[in-house]
Amino acid sequence: MDGITLGGSRKVAAVSMFTALAIATDYAMLPLANVKLMDSIVFICALTFGVSAGASVAALTWLVYGTVNPLGPDSGPFLLLLIGSEMVYVAFGYLARRMLSPDLSVPTRSLLWGSFGLIGAFLYDVNTILTPYLILGQSLKVSLSEMLFAVPFMLAHEVSDFVFFATVAPVLYIAARKVALRQDTGLVSRHSTGPLETEHV
Repeated sequence: MDGITLGGSRKVAAVSMFTALAIATDYAMLPLANVKLMDSIVFICALTFGVSAGASVAALTWLVYGTVNPLGPDSGPFLLLLIGSEMVYVAFGYLARRMLSPDLSVPTRSLLWGSFGLIGAFLYDVNTILTPYLILGQSLKVSLSEMLFAVPFMLAHEVSDFVFFATVAPVLYIAARKVALRQDTGLVSRHSTGPLETEHV
């Protein structure tokens, strides 16, 4: 259950596929405030294909969705903050990649990944809500009081991420591995007799 090593062109293809999926689901779920599959997609991409792939998907998705958005585009500094905050899911993808084990039961894995989603959403929300106020010079006390108004949106984000990471992410992970391994098997059979190589990042 190691991560999968991809060549340059195939890593670009994987990043493009995951980015397209993240952007498409972002627009499809636009009416649901703070409920998105993007976090799960970034997490699974980092878990399956490595940190650089996950970080690329996070950045590219926000560059598109944050710029071309019916609710209004995000400003340059705030867009950078959103991209940086999304990297928490890349970090958890890396951590989950290191913890992969055939001995990990399905319920345990779902609970673990769901916890990653919940904690990641909390860290993401705190950073994207508090940091702008602090940069503008407001005190931490005032900034925390302002954050109280965002609690319903934070709860929606955290609960939905827990559910998606526990249920959708495992299915996406299995599908991504099957596609990648099938492609690798085809390459091996055409070009060599060596085994499929996998790696931990």
